[in-house]
Amino acid sequence: MNNTTLIQRFGQAALGLTLLFTSSPLWAWGERGHDLITRVAVQNLRVLSDDKQALVKPFVARDHMLGHLSNAPDIVWRAPYMSELERSENYSTHFINLEKVYAGVSLWSDLPTEYSQYRTDAQAKGFEPEGVGSAPWRVLQLYSLMVEALRSAGQAQDKKAFEDSVNKALTMGGIMSHFVGDLANPHHTTANYDGQLTGQHGLHAYFESDVVTELPLELSARTAKKVSQKWLSQYSKSERKEILSDPQKLVWALVANSHSRLPELLALDVKYSLIERSTQGNDKAIRKPVGQIAKRYQRFTIERLSIGSSVLSQLWLLAWLEAGSPDLSNFRSYYYPVKPDFVRPDYINK
Repeated sequence: MNNTTLIQRFGQAALGLTLLFTSSPLWAWGERGHDLITRVAVQNLRVLSDDKQALVKPFVARDHMLGHLSNAPDIVWRAPYMSELERSENYSTHFINLEKVYAGVSLWSDLPTEYSQYRTDAQAKGFEPEGVGSAPWRVLQLYSLMVEALRSAGQAQDKKAFEDSVNKALTMGGIMSHFVGDLANPHHTTANYDGQLTGQHGLHAYFESDVVTELPLELSARTAKKVSQKWLSQYSKSERKEILSDPQKLVWALVANSHSRLPELLALDVKYSLIERSTQGNDKAIRKPVGQIAKRYQRFTIERLSIGSSVLSQLWLLAWLEAGSPDLSNFRSYYYPVKPDFVRPDYINK
């Protein structure tokens, strides 16, 4: 590694740590929400593929592992035993603060496809991309790694190579779930990520963790019933077909849709839970006990969780198709990555 690269990486680490310790943490959905999105996506994958065993066998067999992996970027990659560089690089991959770079995002086409263009646009507004987030590109990075692993599985010449490749594909797909789930939450698409700009400081964890934890056991079943492609209804039939066949357009459509739902989330807080607004300091807003109002958020929560599951299952399907539709029906393995290795966001320096 040359000196220039070292300087760049340590500079990124310093920026990331500054953000890490001066901003509120972004814990999307908490453990229950991420796990739920992933497991519902497994069941929806069966629907999308007509239960084709050549695709779904590993996902169904390892849905518990996929659910665990969906929480790894929060639970594992932010742990104290991770290096400072890894923790700082991980931080900005969980969100994108759209208003700081782009105004009026409503369609997938309102966002750039290339990270280099995003960097240019962010810098023109006085920001480094690490400071305003890169979650969409993180999803696409992990998608590409999943495709690569599935392609290797289809080309494997022996059982071990096949199992190793499928396990890698599942690991990438499970970790990818986390960032898809992040982007299904409006708070991860906005500069007002904790309600701090509207006197609603503390809303982030209150909504995505406290409310989700409080909702009843049947939340998973209700979410599964709502999974559909209706969230793309603003697009024409041909546009929907185009979006559902292109992973990048699909992710960008998710970002635009999620961002558009922020006003309703803020309004729910004002109407049902907010007692006293926060000030410009660090004081959080005062809210009603979550047990009193959680059901008021249930419809909105199910909407966001179900859209996350819909996008995730479609991305898994597209990855398999792009890899050449390898036959995965003979998969069997006891591999379980409790602490998966950190995947560096390699697009940052491109």
